[in-house]
Amino acid sequence: MDEFMVDIPEQFYSDSEGKPFDTCVVCGKDLLKDGTRYVIEKAMKNYAESQYNATLFEYAMCLDCYQEMQKGMSEESMRNLTEYYQRIISEKGGPYITIDLANFDLKDWLSKCFFKDKPVAEMKEYQLIGQFDGNRMIMNTPPMAIGEEVMEEMSELLSEQTKGEMDRFRQEFLGPPPEIEELFKGRKLIFL
Repeated sequence: MDEFMVDIPEQFYSDSEGKPFDTCVVCGKDLLKDGTRYVIEKAMKNYAESQYNATLFEYAMCLDCYQEMQKGMSEESMRNLTEYYQRIISEKGGPYITIDLANFDLKDWLSKCFFKDKPVAEMKEYQLIGQFDGNRMIMNTPPMAIGEEVMEEMSELLSEQTKGEMDRFRQEFLGPPPEIEELFKGRKLIFL
């Protein structure tokens, strides 16, 4: 199958640097080189009283490290997440997601939870996830916004082993400075 790719949209730029992610958070590999596959995940928090949102954490991870990280997930967790995803896709009329690329509006696409269709503007927290190759976003596996309700549901499907692996990853690679550690306690981290 041919791949359709677009330039990296600003929604997937590093908020801390204001430009595309250029290195893998785990191994340091150059991500902007053509043929280098990677995933970006950003956790966002909305502040309703000010209509402002902030990035809680963000990272880019090469596909090799991402697949290695997934090996740390238990079989039970992988099976549960796969079944959850397949059920949602089936409810949406799956097994394929059809996007009209001629009229595709990424901002609109990411304005609601992929799984529940609830607007992210109405949520306290949500995550953005996308797949990339060098300096392009892969549209064959479209990016998605995942709402807080879905993050909770997915978290409940994870084994203690998997939760431990995700906590280890968060502490090792996303750990905040000690003065703001309390803000991150209990944040959900989901590998799809």
